[in-house]
Amino acid sequence: MNNLLIVLLLLGLCIGLSNGFHMLGESKVTLSNQLQHSKLLKIRCDNDEGEKIVKIGEEYEFTFGDNFFGTTRYSCKMDQGPNFKHHQEFVAYEASWSKALEATCKWIAREDGIYFSLDGNPPLRRYEWDGPHLLKN
Repeated sequence: MNNLLIVLLLLGLCIGLSNGFHMLGESKVTLSNQLQHSKLLKIRCDNDEGEKIVKIGEEYEFTFGDNFFGTTRYSCKMDQGPNFKHHQEFVAYEASWSKALEATCKWIAREDGIYFSLDGNPPLRRYEWDGPHLLKN
């Protein structure tokens, strides 16, 4: 009976830790609309928060803790333009990108593509709208 209790306790601890290290630090993904001509930006990420519509000059962000195994990964899709006909899907966060416990990933939608900044570094264009990936994530 004691062995079963210990096994269940350890299993519960592993599952709890794999859901995020919020105690050690939170990472953040920010998606920003810097498009022109009053274009709306539609965003959908696999973080269970559903679809978001972001107006020009506004941002959508979510925070989370990396899982115990270091395999945390979030993908997002951005759509813009008339009837949201221009789009791009990409990995918005991967635990291996930063050595810090609190990574900040910022994605910026502009007319000429989608830009990425990690931990406050200058943003660089990573994707074109409707095009192939410019750089491997």
